[in-house]
Amino acid sequence: MLKWKSLMAVLAIAALFIAGCSKNGGGASSPSGGSDPSAGSSGQKVTLKVWGDLANQAVLEEPFKKINEAFMAKHPNIKIDYDFAQNDDSLNVALQANSLPDAFFVQGNKSTKMKEMAKAGQIIPLDEYFTDADKSRFPEEAINYTLVDGKMYCSIPSFFDYAMVYYNKDIFAKYGLNVPKTLDEFVKTADTLLSHGVTPIAVGGNGDFDRYWPIQELAPGFINEDMIALYEGKPINEARMTELFDTYRAFAEKGYYGKDFIAMDGKAAQLAFTSGKTAMIFDGTWSNSIYAGTSLNIGRFAMPGKDGVRYAQEGMNNFTTYAVAATSKHPKEAAEYVKFLSSLEAAQILEDANGHVPIVKDIKPKDEIVSEFSAFDKIGKNIYHAFSAAATEKSKPQDLLLTDILPKLMTKKITGAEATQLLQQELAKK
Repeated sequence: MLKWKSLMAVLAIAALFIAGCSKNGGGASSPSGGSDPSAGSSGQKVTLKVWGDLANQAVLEEPFKKINEAFMAKHPNIKIDYDFAQNDDSLNVALQANSLPDAFFVQGNKSTKMKEMAKAGQIIPLDEYFTDADKSRFPEEAINYTLVDGKMYCSIPSFFDYAMVYYNKDIFAKYGLNVPKTLDEFVKTADTLLSHGVTPIAVGGNGDFDRYWPIQELAPGFINEDMIALYEGKPINEARMTELFDTYRAFAEKGYYGKDFIAMDGKAAQLAFTSGKTAMIFDGTWSNSIYAGTSLNIGRFAMPGKDGVRYAQEGMNNFTTYAVAATSKHPKEAAEYVKFLSSLEAAQILEDANGHVPIVKDIKPKDEIVSEFSAFDKIGKNIYHAFSAAATEKSKPQDLLLTDILPKLMTKKITGAEATQLLQQELAKK
């Protein structure tokens, strides 16, 4: 009897959990893919559950409302039940429970996640839904972003993104500072701000990717050729890698991020900058609407290297890159939605809302801010992507970088040389 009661209690808790995840316009979907079970085949009214990127809801909510309305106007037989329900935790739970929504946000080849899902048969290839004409608008690197073993698994990105420096023009003017043209000038700028009691840079030290942005911006100026070597399976130069890590550590050690940055996450760092408490912030072009929407006099520049080259880092914007779950009852309709996210109409809605750097010529740039985004000299490699390319089943250097090396450098627990050795050991795993 006790065992029966215990079983019933477990089932009741599970039912409550499923019900809770289904609130607020979607949440977790049913094990069969989440679509309306009464919907029939193509041509009949169907409902697609779609998960959006929770971390970027603030900048995506309004444009995706318009994108979804535009899609449903073109496809009156399809209703989009869209919910900003996706983060790493909810995605992992859905994968384990076989309860993915019909379509959901993915990061393409920026990480190994899409490849892992494709290999496991959890998402479907989309080649049959994208014609050569559909693909012809896009450069090769945008198409490559969608591929796993030569097959497409997500929509094609329309924008290019990179991490840059946002700065408060009024604070710079107050202390007679100009946009730095070299890394040495950047360091002198930070030192000058510190000498006047101003925190130079807002950085969140309490999250893997929050603390990651400085290393992404610095890396091309130190190890671009080594990151290319990683893609080719060649060894890295330890001296250059150590210099990069020592510089990353020095920024924290010298107080450029203030006293309490370890307790701050990315949102808190953004608030510190937009409230005028810091002079700069490392953030991506994708966050521009957060800063453009304030009353501050904001400027933007690409991080210069030691040689004065202003580097962007390669990276497709993943705001409109979605995959279709293999469990979807309506894969054709879900693929049609994913395809629409690659259209000029959807891209222009996003551009008009936020302003991004287009990689296709038919998108009209939002305003002059996009010119600041485009003021870089060279596109360098992305350090996270480079280490992901070098990963194997036994070696995950990109994860080691994020979760172990960077926090230890920020808190002065390891030196740059020790960080390099940790990475070399990880890369050597077979």
